[in-house]
Amino acid sequence: MLKLNLGAALVLGLSVAAASAQDMRAPEGPIEFTVGAGAGGTPDVIMRTVAQIMNEEGIVENPIVVQNRSGAGHSNAYNHVLALPGDENTLLTLASPVFTTPIVQGTPSVIDQITPIAGFIQTELMLLTTPDSAWTGLQDMVAAATAAPGTVRVAGGASGGNDHVATGLIETAAGITLTYIPHESGGAARATFLGGNVELHFATLSEGMEQITAGTAKPLAILSAARRTEPGVADIPTAQEQGVDVVYTQFWGVGGPPNLDPAVAAWWADKFRQVTETQRWKDGLAANMQTGNFYALDEAKTYFAAEQETFRTVLTKIGLAK
Repeated sequence: MLKLNLGAALVLGLSVAAASAQDMRAPEGPIEFTVGAGAGGTPDVIMRTVAQIMNEEGIVENPIVVQNRSGAGHSNAYNHVLALPGDENTLLTLASPVFTTPIVQGTPSVIDQITPIAGFIQTELMLLTTPDSAWTGLQDMVAAATAAPGTVRVAGGASGGNDHVATGLIETAAGITLTYIPHESGGAARATFLGGNVELHFATLSEGMEQITAGTAKPLAILSAARRTEPGVADIPTAQEQGVDVVYTQFWGVGGPPNLDPAVAAWWADKFRQVTETQRWKDGLAANMQTGNFYALDEAKTYFAAEQETFRTVLTKIGLAK
């Protein structure tokens, strides 16, 4: 089976729970959450939600600004943070391009350079097609792609990102060739899809349901290990059910610049843990059909390293790794 299951592969403890108060130190002054996606993209929405909860519920007193530094497969964002060693007022949002772009470009690993802080949210992907498509399921798409290799197009985010990896997994599992069209952001890819310029697009479950409800897309499959049970998605079969053996779960986290003071890193890990314990955060997870496995510091480092190798294996398998 071709499977990339992020967020559920490891059972991790909380090293931050073992840190005593004297092991933690708060940074002074305003904070920037650096996001490699454009405004309205999933990483942007997640980090703005985190910032609001932190400030509005008194978890963090420092003012927090979410700064979008999109483009170049998130490299604009991570290069900005990597250039600030020891900076206590900047955090990097971790999304798959932070892992995959260096692998695709053959550049040094970002995950090996940053200070790991926490991973805290996971979601599955849905494959959508246009509402007027004659396809009623994944096998219809596979048949079309088999008959005319390369004619079925996928609008996705950065080259080597979640959409690209999921496309490659489906190609390999189904023995077909699709044409992947990368964009600067997930939002730009969605606009291309909604404009009717491509046949396929990947979305998180909440994003997909918005489009389905609006009548601008219809689902072909969810890339989950088991069928979801929530209203609205319970009738959407998995890719596995339809003979395409692919499972894919993406995740987001946060890290600090290289050489960040461990006491500040521990303080941040504790603050992110507190966010995940709020009712507001839990309600958001349920509304968006997301999961909230939390891991921090050393456990996050181990987790991020393992997932980087998983990405490297998959990207090598589909011919994208350098």
